[in-house]
Amino acid sequence: MSIFREDEANIPKLTKEDIAMAEATFGVSLPASYVNVLMERNGGYLKKDEVPVNFVNDWADDHILFDHLYGISQDEGIMETEYLRAEWGIEKDNIIIIGGDGHAFIALDYEGTTTNPKVIYISTETEKVDLICNSFDELLQIMYTAEEEEIKPRAKGKLKNILTIVILLVVCGLIIYKGYTFILDVS
Repeated sequence: MSIFREDEANIPKLTKEDIAMAEATFGVSLPASYVNVLMERNGGYLKKDEVPVNFVNDWADDHILFDHLYGISQDEGIMETEYLRAEWGIEKDNIIIIGGDGHAFIALDYEGTTTNPKVIYISTETEKVDLICNSFDELLQIMYTAEEEEIKPRAKGKLKNILTIVILLVVCGLIIYKGYTFILDVS
């Protein structure tokens, strides 16, 4: 099953030459799971577009938006990492940016390794770097669609509200009944 939304066309296929170019440029091995995802489609908008996190950020207190995965192509996608670092003042070294919008980026962090990068969140507004997870595989497992997560709490909230209304109606009905019988007893 694809992780990408179906609304994109004309994305060039990922080639072995693209992979070799990226790995040679950055001097690292890309995660196999990242390459496998890009073999299906070389980047694009994601079906599951949010990631739970344990740090506060500009987007939310408990998750980040990750709606587009960068592919690999000459001067595009992850190959723009150095340009984006310079453009947005990102000082963190040993990274490959795999998504973001300028205000914040998601990147593979190769600090201390050339084979097993962690996944980090970089806020260009606060200049803060936070760990999202320990691998791209883990990132794929924890991603979710915002609507999926919002439906569950809303459904619970609606059920709770309905139950509260029913209880209030019963209580009001009892009060009215008792008041009516009191009036009858007095007269």
